[in-house]
This record gives sequence, C-alpha cells and structure tokens, in this order.
Amino acid sequence: MGSAFAALLGTSVYYLAFLMFRHAALRMPPLRGSRPFRAAGYMLTDWIWMLGGVMLFVGLAYEVIAFAELPLSVAQPIFALSLVFLLAYATSFLGERLSRREWASVALFGAATVLVGLSSGRDPARLPSASTPPVFELALVTIPPIMVAGLVWLVGDRTSGGRHARPLAGVAYGIGAGVCAGVAEAGVRGIAAVWIADGTVEAVIRSPYPYLTLLMAGISLLQVQIALQRCRISIVATIITVIGRTMLVVTSTVLFDDTWPDRPVPLALRLTGFSLAILAIVLFPRHEHPHSAIPYAPRRRKGPAATARRAA
Repeated sequence: MGSAFAALLGTSVYYLAFLMFRHAALRMPPLRGSRPFRAAGYMLTDWIWMLGGVMLFVGLAYEVIAFAELPLSVAQPIFALSLVFLLAYATSFLGERLSRREWASVALFGAATVLVGLSSGRDPARLPSASTPPVFELALVTIPPIMVAGLVWLVGDRTSGGRHARPLAGVAYGIGAGVCAGVAEAGVRGIAAVWIADGTVEAVIRSPYPYLTLLMAGISLLQVQIALQRCRISIVATIITVIGRTMLVVTSTVLFDDTWPDRPVPLALRLTGFSLAILAIVLFPRHEHPHSAIPYAPRRRKGPAATARRAA
C-alpha cells in the first residue's frame, strides 16, 4: 500500500507540474521548435517553470520508489489515475471543453489502462535487471523517439494558410512528447533497479539510466512547453499519458527483457488494451473545434511599433 501511495503521489505531483508549465507558457514569448536553445532559455529563466521542474523531479523520485516495489502492470493504472483529476481541473477551472468524440477517446484510454493492469493476473512483482544494456539497445530506444520529436517540431512550426485555417489540437505534440517521456520513465525504472541491487549513488551514476532519463525528459519537456502554449492541456496531457505508458512497456521489453503474458487470457487482455489505446489516439480530432477553449495567445515582446500604438 505504501508503494501504491508513492505511485499515486508521484503522478499527482507530475501532473501538478504540468499546470505550472501551462501557466509559465502563457507568460513566455512564442516558442518554436526550430529554435530549441532559445526556447530552453525562456524556460530556464522563468521561475514558475523552474518551480514546476522541481516538482516534476519530485514526482519522478516517488516513481522510483514505486517502481522498486510494484510490477509495471500494477504501477501503470495508478500512474494514469491522476489524469482524471487533471481533466477535471482543466474543464472546471481553465474553461476547456471536450467534444463527445474527445471524451470517448479518454474513456477508451481508461478501459485500455484497466485491461493492461488485469493482464498481469496474479504474477508476482518482477524487478527489471540492473545490468547495463548494450549500446545498440540504448540506441534502439532513443534514436527513433528523438526523430519523432524532431519531425513534430518541424511540422508543428508550419502555419496553416487561409483565414479559416484551424489550429492543431495537440495530438502530434502529445505523440512527440509521449514517446520521449516513455523512454525517460524507463530510465527511472532502471534507476530503481540499480538502487535496489547496489544501494549506492555511485552505482546509479555509473549506469546509463540517469543520463537516459535526463536526455529524453529534456526533449519531452521542450515539446510539452511548446504544446501547452498552443493547445489545450487536457488534450496534450491525455495523449502524452497514452503514448508514454505504451512506450514504457515497449522500451522495458528491450532494456529489461520484460516478457509479455504467455497465457491466452492475460495475453488477450493486454493486446486488447493496446488496441484500445491505439484506437483512442486515432479517434482524437486533429484540429481544434471552433467552440473549444484554446489557450490565450502568449505574450509577445514589446517593440517600438507596439509602444507607439499604445501611446496613440
């Protein structure tokens, strides 16, 4: 129960950091993926964003505790539970509106999470191996997500032409950030395994998992910050959760040799859960509905022309 509470507390702090990032995004000048260093500079010099970053790493620390005691299939539904509170906050206090189609996607994701959890059956908890994975396995789980994130940056920075063009709903941003976040959480799981095996900070530092986590979390945070400036947090957070949890399972099979259920019923439950998650992603609308609450336009830097207009 203590590990389950740590998992719930960790993911709650994780999503609370998202709200801090959203608030910081509305204070920043327009961010562009084609200028990552400038965007990172705005993020690192904003005290609200830095506070959210600290909270994010506190949440990751609690996830380390949870991963040390809970099997992945049990921790997954607990991590996703706090998304319900984030959606309730976004719709109640941020004025965001979700269409029936979007709510259906959220419901499909909830069902997928439950099925993946049930697919573990009564199998005991299994900690991942603390051994260092080969270089080609690390490259296999890092290079494709980085390429996906880079592609999303390039596509997302293209503005649609025409006076009636609708902005994107944030699905692509959520996918780009989610694949990197899933790999980062796999790194957190590796940190937990090394800590349980050796119990020393030196062993953790010698392993590749802290650096894997920092690299992929940094790319994901940059993607998230751009997305929160342009899209609804309810859509972005949901897509990141769906893709991130799926990517965590896939990455764990590569890095930690996690096996899928070998019995027919648990295997069917897991396959059905992943199918529902994919269906939820496909069902999400790609463009914002005209009546949806879109974040306020970010503040732009005041230039001479703006100063002259205000004076006039």
